[in-house]
Amino acid sequence: MKNKIKKVRIGNLEFDVVLADNFIKRAFGLMFRDIGDRAMLFLYRRRKISIHTFFMLYPIDVIFIDKDRVVETVRLKPWKTYSCKNYSTSMLEFKCRNIDLNELIGTKVEFMR
Repeated sequence: MKNKIKKVRIGNLEFDVVLADNFIKRAFGLMFRDIGDRAMLFLYRRRKISIHTFFMLYPIDVIFIDKDRVVETVRLKPWKTYSCKNYSTSMLEFKCRNIDLNELIGTKVEFMR
């Protein structure tokens, strides 16, 4: 599939992304793997999604996106679960960074090909 999303920009943050674009990639996500400074981008139909960090090697930051705005964020340690309280159409997961996730709520998101 050409025209895949390669980068995501949220405010002054920019991520090279690994696209979770099939069932297997979405099911395994970041379990058992280290993608360095990149982020994993999940695309799905608009819904309230639940996630887990079972078998993760490190804590992660998660940004939930609806259309082109950040609607919710969370920082999770390994072996935790979380249910998003808002509807979203995509989710970005990456290693924890020294950022205030709450400041990102409402920020415009750019998907770059």
